[in-house]
Amino acid sequence: MKISKIKYHLLILSSVLLLGACSEEYLNPEPRSVYTETEIWKNMENTYLYINGFYKPIYEYGPYGRKYAGVSLTDGFSDIVKYNQHVMGSNGGDVNKTILNPIISANGPVLSDYSYEYNRIRRINEFLYGLENYVTYSEEDKLIMEAQARFFRGMLHFNLVRSHGGIIIRDYIDGPEEAFKARSSESDCYDFITDELDFAAENLPREWEPESLGRLTRGAVYGYKSRVMLYAQRWEEAVKAAEEVIKEENILYELESDYDQVFKTKDSKEGVLIYRFGGTLGHEFHHLYCPKGDKSEGVIGIAGPTLEMVDSYRMADGSEFDRDNPEHAANPYANREPRFYASILYNGAPWKGRTIETFVGGTDGFEPYGAQQSSGGTTTGYYIRKMIDEDAPLDGVSDQTWYEVRYAEVLLNHAEALNELGRGTEALVSLNKVRQRAQLPIITVTDQEALREIIREERKIELAFEGHRYWDLRRWREAVDVLNGVRMHGTKITKEDDSLIYETVECDDKDRVFKESYYKLPVPQSEIDNNPLCEQTPLW
Repeated sequence: MKISKIKYHLLILSSVLLLGACSEEYLNPEPRSVYTETEIWKNMENTYLYINGFYKPIYEYGPYGRKYAGVSLTDGFSDIVKYNQHVMGSNGGDVNKTILNPIISANGPVLSDYSYEYNRIRRINEFLYGLENYVTYSEEDKLIMEAQARFFRGMLHFNLVRSHGGIIIRDYIDGPEEAFKARSSESDCYDFITDELDFAAENLPREWEPESLGRLTRGAVYGYKSRVMLYAQRWEEAVKAAEEVIKEENILYELESDYDQVFKTKDSKEGVLIYRFGGTLGHEFHHLYCPKGDKSEGVIGIAGPTLEMVDSYRMADGSEFDRDNPEHAANPYANREPRFYASILYNGAPWKGRTIETFVGGTDGFEPYGAQQSSGGTTTGYYIRKMIDEDAPLDGVSDQTWYEVRYAEVLLNHAEALNELGRGTEALVSLNKVRQRAQLPIITVTDQEALREIIREERKIELAFEGHRYWDLRRWREAVDVLNGVRMHGTKITKEDDSLIYETVECDDKDRVFKESYYKLPVPQSEIDNNPLCEQTPLW
C-alpha cells in the first residue's frame, strides 16, 4: 500500500456526518425512503461514512465537548480550575454542586457517561458483526476497518474503567439470553482494552494516502495506549507503547518550538491523536471561556484557573514562585516561564489588542463566588488563555484542532513509567525534552520518589486544562489529600489610584468533597435493577 506523510486527524467529510453521530441521519447517503441497514455495506464510501461516526468521542470527552456535568473541562473537578457559576445547571453550576457537596450516588454518578458509552459500544459491535458477515471487501480493507472500530471500542471501555474500575465487557452483540452479565475484574478489563489497542496498532498504517486524510494510525494508537497503561500501572507496556511513538521523533512527531503555538496550529507535528473540525462543525470553547470583556452579554467566561494553578508556574529561571518573596509578590506576573504566558490571562495581560482588567470594577472584573446569578466575571482573578481560538467569531464556532494526545504527553508518559520501573536516568531524557521546550533548566534528580513528584508537577503544568489533572489525582490516589476538606483560592485586585492591591481570597464558599469511595464510582442504579448479575461498586 502506498502511504504518504500526513497528520493524523479526523477530517470531517461533511458537517452532517458527525453532528448526527448519535442518530442514523449520517448514514443516509441516499433518500431516506429507500434506506435500509444494508446501505452501510453497499460500498466502501458508505461504510467509511459510518466509521467516521466512531471518531466523535475523541473530542467529546475533552475540553471542546460537554460530556461531564454539562461541560468537559474535567479539570474543574480538580484543584486547577474553578467554574464561576454557583447556581445549578450546565456551564459549571453542576460541577460546583458536585465538588462542594456529597451528592454523587448510584442515581447520579456525574463523572460517568455510562449509558451513552455502552450504546456506542453496541453500535460498534453491530458494525463488527456486519463487517464479518455482510461484506466482500478485501481482507486488507476489512482489517483496517476492524482496527478502527476496535480502537474506539477499547477507548470507550477505558472511559468506563477509569470511572468505575471493573466493568461489564461487551465485546459482541448480546442476545436476549446474554443481556445479564457480571462485571469483570479491573485487571481483566485492562487485558481486554490492551488487546483492542494492540489489534488496532498492528493493523493500521503508519500513514495514509491523502484521500484518506484523518484516519487513525498506529502511532496514534500507541500514543493513546501509553496513557492507558499508566492507569493500569503496567509500566513496561507504557514504556513500549511510548517508544513506538518516540522512534518517529523528528519524522512524524516533534514538539513545537513554541508552546504557545501548539493549539494555534491546525496540523502541528506535536499532534499524535487529534480531531480536526471542519465545515460548519466546530466547538464553542473560545466564547465559553474567554474573558468577560470580550462580549457584553450571553454565557461567557465560565471558568478560570485557580491561584493554586497560577502559582505552580515557575519563574523564568526555573525557581519556584513564592508569594512570601517581596519581589515576587510586588509583581507576581513578571519573569515567569513561557507556559504561564501561553496559558493564563491575568490582570495586565495583552489580549486581542487590549489589556486584561481583572481588578474589581475592571472590564473583565473580579466577582466573588456566589455573587453572580449567571456566568460572567472571574471568581479567581484569572481566565484561561490556552486553547482559546482568538480569531474565531464569538457568535460562531471554531474549527480549531483538538489534540487528544500530544507528543509532550507521550514523553511524560514515558518518563513516568520509566521512573516507576526504577529507571530514573532514562526517564530524565524524555522529561527534559519537555522542560527544555519550556526554557527551564534540565532535571538531574534520579531518586525515584523525588523524581516522581517532579514528573507529576510537570504533568500538571504542561497538560493544564487538557483534561488530565482530575484523573491523574485519582490514579495516583492523591485526590483525597488534594481535593477533600479544602478550598481553592483566587486573587482579588483592588485598584487605588495608580496602585494595585493584591489579596488572596477563597473562591469556594465551603469545603470541597472527595471521599475515598469516589476513586471507584458506582454504576447507575438502573444497571443494578436491570441486570441481576451486576454487583454494585464496593463502598457504594
